[in-house]
This record gives sequence, structure tokens and C-alpha cells, in this order.
Amino acid sequence: MKNRILIWFMLVLGAFVHIACEELETVAINENVEANTLQDLSNNDIVLEFEDSDEIAVTFTWTAPEFGFKAGVVYTVEMDVVGSNFANAFDLAETRNLTTSVTVQTLNNAMLALGQNPFEAANMEFRVVSVVSSNVAPVFSTNQTASVTPYATSFPSIWGMGAGLKGWGPWPDNAVEWPSQQFKKYEQIAYFTNGQAFRFFEQLDWGPVSYNYPYFTSVSTVFENAGDGDSNLRVAAATGWYLVRVDLIAKTVTAEATQEPLMYMTGAGIGGWDQPGTGASIKMTYVRPGVFFATATFYNGQAFRFFAQANWGPTSYNYPYFTTVNALFENANDGDSNLRYVGTTGQQTVLVDVNEKTVVVVPPLYMTGAGIGGWDQPGTGASIKMNYIAPDTYQATATFYNNETFRFFAQANWGPISYNYPFFTTVASDFVNAADGDSNLRYVGTTGSRTIKVNLATKVVTLN
Repeated sequence: MKNRILIWFMLVLGAFVHIACEELETVAINENVEANTLQDLSNNDIVLEFEDSDEIAVTFTWTAPEFGFKAGVVYTVEMDVVGSNFANAFDLAETRNLTTSVTVQTLNNAMLALGQNPFEAANMEFRVVSVVSSNVAPVFSTNQTASVTPYATSFPSIWGMGAGLKGWGPWPDNAVEWPSQQFKKYEQIAYFTNGQAFRFFEQLDWGPVSYNYPYFTSVSTVFENAGDGDSNLRVAAATGWYLVRVDLIAKTVTAEATQEPLMYMTGAGIGGWDQPGTGASIKMTYVRPGVFFATATFYNGQAFRFFAQANWGPTSYNYPYFTTVNALFENANDGDSNLRYVGTTGQQTVLVDVNEKTVVVVPPLYMTGAGIGGWDQPGTGASIKMNYIAPDTYQATATFYNNETFRFFAQANWGPISYNYPFFTTVASDFVNAADGDSNLRYVGTTGSRTIKVNLATKVVTLN
């Protein structure tokens, strides 16, 4: 027994001695290391541009550290805000060479990841970290600094709301989107009503940020200060369609009268080759410049195409025009290269974007459950297929039954995708979490016919 205890003690002691020796070896090695130097950057006033995303933004060159022995070193170039002491360092590049270059896109992504604002210069600090192994502490080079100005990679919309457009609420149903393709610059074609007021909002809600007439330094004469207590914008020009551009950097609003944006579908694929604007042709719903949607019954094996006016010409779009087309459509190869529908005859909602050159089939949305009449499989029985009324937005009118439950399904089946109460961030007060194991929606209002709207992008459920 004593021998076994002695052996155990010697093993433990040996382990401690081994660790201690490793630590001593590491310290000894690190005491002999000569730090390396990060040389002057190839550019220390860097203004990044989206158009140059694949170009080289900056090149780094450094000397090798002296570890006192031959070592295979891995070098990592780090970046952080000046004064942060690399507390949140972002790794720009890793190499075994003594030089490396970083593209505009890589540097821009790093700037945004570090919380820097687009189009605002920031002083950034760079260094090289040299690593040999886990037994040798990393070596940090001297630092270099540069001013870096990033560009924006996402462009959130703003929203118009008011009687001058579609009405003062509710959100999000009557909000008109002003999409953006450039940082804080927005464009939309919308229908305005003379003598009525509106304003712009940064979010799909009344607050916290909105922009009224006095916010801007220059406003088109199409609009005037409503002088209504909130200094909204009032439509001073004739009722009609206007192309309105908003620049929140220059604080300007420009407007010019324009024609209603039009897009039609016509062809045997939707019921007949009638002249656009007549017969079986379908006028699509305008979303934003170049983007339209419509719901129609499509007929298997039959062709159709898109027309940009209530006539056969001058502008139409056939299959080869688009770069991305849903698999339910193919090139008809009929001399005009129309689109042929190859799916099962039935109703589909199509979203066409002539800017991005895409044709998308919008997924359906069903409601089913005792809350609307019965737990029938989506697409059958009491279940209801909702109408697609705007991007990501569906609507249906149904009889809702007090204290009963239901949920939404993204296909004519029980799976794979459905949406229960916790999926949404804002839900009408007549619905509560059923807390029934599936967290369905429970209707707690009075039994009766109601109109429900669902926005899957903003995760909002409204009820009228």
C-alpha cells in the first residue's frame, strides 16, 4: 500500500515538474524574442467605394520577429478603433508571408462589424500578431494607423403615412414604402391626394423617428407646410401619380408628375391572348418602380408574357429577358420565347421584378384550426387560403370563434413551415398565446366575421 502511495506521489510530482519546466521554457523563449515592425501602410487615408469592392484597399508589410530559433510563424493582421487597445480586434487576414493585401470589401465588412458608420471617416489602428505555438506567447508588432471611410451595404426603407397617401393608419397596412438603393436616399412612385397631408417615418410605426416639412431644407412645390400643428407635408399639386425622391443627407424632397406604373399579364397561360388591359389579361399590382405582383389561375402547358402598357407595345418581357425564373415556368420556344407554365393548373401569385430580372412564385399562406371552423389539413375543409395583398402581406376574412385556436401554415400541408403566436412580435389584442403545447393563437374576441392581415416580414398580425 505504501509503495502505491509513493508511486502516485511521484507521478503527481512529475506532472507538476513537467508543467513548471514548460512554463520556464516559455518564459525563457519569450525573453529572447525581438518584436517585429509593421511598416508604413500603402494607404493611410482610405475611402472605400462599393464599385471597387474587389480592388485592393491596403497592403501590409512587416519584418519577421526573432524568436531565437527557427520557427514557422503564422501572422494575423488585426484592426480596431484607435484608443481601444485592440480590445475588440477584428482579424483582417492570416498568412505565413511577410506581406498581405486586403480588399475593399473585406475592409468595409470589418469596419461595419466594428460598429463604424457608413460614409463617416474613423481612425483605425492596425498591428500584426505573430504566433508560433501554444507554448510561445504571441508577439505583437508595432502599430500603424489610417483613416478609413466605409460604405453602406444595407439600405432600409422609410415609410409615408397620411391622408395624402393611403390614410392615417393603421400600421403597417396603409404605410407606403420608400425603398432605397443608396444610403439615406429613397425613391417611390405614389398616388397623392390634393389638399391632404402626410409625413415620412423611419420605422413602420408612429415613433420614434419621423420627418415633417421643416426637417427638410428644400421641398418641391408639389408639397407645402400643412401648418396643422405637426407641420406635416400637404399635397399642393393636383391629385395624381408623382415620382418622389427623398434625400435625408441633403434634406431635400423632389417630386415630378408621372404616369401610373403599369404591368399586365396576358396569354393562354392565364386564360387568353387578349390585348393587355382587356378581356382575360390581368393588371398587376404596383409595389415599387419595376416591381409588380398578381394572383391568377395558370393553365398547364400554356404560354403568356408581361406587358408594360395597356397595349401590345412598345414594351414587353419574355422568358429570355429574365435571369432568374421560378421552375414552374420555362421558355415556351414558340417563336416569341414567351413563358410557359409547367405546373399543375391552379392559382399562383407571381412577383415580377424587371430591375433584378426575376420572376418569383410567392408561397401561399393558410389558416386552419377550430378558431376558424376546424383543424382541417391546410388546403382542405375549413382551412382558408389567405390573399397576397402586398409584399410579405396576406389577408383573409373569416368567422373567428371565441376561445378557439388556430395557426398559419406556409403550404397546403401540416409541414414543414408554420407560424404560431411566439413567431410574431406584434399581435392584435383579440389574439393571445393559447399556451396549448403548440403555442397556437387563441381568439378571445366576440364570435363573428373579421378581417385579418399578416405581415411575415415585420411579424405583425392586425385584425379589423
